[in-house]
Amino acid sequence: MWCSRAARIVLAAGLLAGAAAPVRAAGSLEIQGTRLHTPPDSHEPQRALIALRNTGPDPVTQVTILCTFTGAGGAVLDTQTVSVPEIAGHAAAQAEAIYYSWPRAGAATCRVAEPH
Repeated sequence: MWCSRAARIVLAAGLLAGAAAPVRAAGSLEIQGTRLHTPPDSHEPQRALIALRNTGPDPVTQVTILCTFTGAGGAVLDTQTVSVPEIAGHAAAQAEAIYYSWPRAGAATCRVAEPH
């Protein structure tokens, strides 16, 4: 009988913790566009400017975005990870990935990383 009661307590504690956990509804998050910003000074880093939109009613938290910078012929130059702490329901947000290396990138593509 004690084991059964202990199991119910642990189950109830897990349900309460689950209710307080942040929402990770990455399925409602859309990348609306990615624009590569290349400053005129070649010593300044390039930036992938990412427009995001949460299409769902619940906040999305702990979002990870992967941005791949490519060069001539589509060669992958670098992949950067960007973390977005929270996007409110039905809200738009912006993020930025920075490419510090050489050669200069010709394009950047970004996608939402799958939650682990």
